[in-house]
Amino acid sequence: MKPDFVFVGGDFAVDFVNTRICVRGVRVELLNNLDDVMAWLKRSGKAEVLTEGIDTLAPGRKREIFGRIMELRERLDKAFAAVVQGGELPGEFADYINKGLETSSGRDRLVRRGTGWAVERRYAPADLAALFFEETARFAASMDPERLKACENKACILYFYDTSRNRQRRWCSMDTCGNRVKASRHYHRHKAHRPV
Repeated sequence: MKPDFVFVGGDFAVDFVNTRICVRGVRVELLNNLDDVMAWLKRSGKAEVLTEGIDTLAPGRKREIFGRIMELRERLDKAFAAVVQGGELPGEFADYINKGLETSSGRDRLVRRGTGWAVERRYAPADLAALFFEETARFAASMDPERLKACENKACILYFYDTSRNRQRRWCSMDTCGNRVKASRHYHRHKAHRPV
């Protein structure tokens, strides 16, 4: 059974990087083709930004778009690692994003939201990578580097954007990693005090 997507990052760009997870110490890739990307977009609530389905694309074009999206994820993962280690987004990463944005071609559309209106960006299937570049640029421009963190569970590779008031969040999810770490500490504390 394939592991499910996780949405603990607090932002589209962070959750996108988190499409690789560790299961019992082994890295598992959750995005293996453009269909997986579409499944992830659906779960993230962004699938409606496409003007039509990806089935309109030729197989070679699908592979090209998928490759572009995955290259962005790889570079974004490295940029996040640099930020988490106390640095900034690397200048070459910004250059890469800007180059990707130059070829972006989405279009805005006015849509009804409840009793009001909102502007929503739409993309042709061939321009799907633009969504990822634009979301990454938006996150990079608005993020506070001190709030981007890696989960403190050594067996976890997920990032999250800490929006807690006191900036003390330590785990990607308290329900998973936080409880595991606390249970492990409790076990080792009590094991150390047991008579032999």
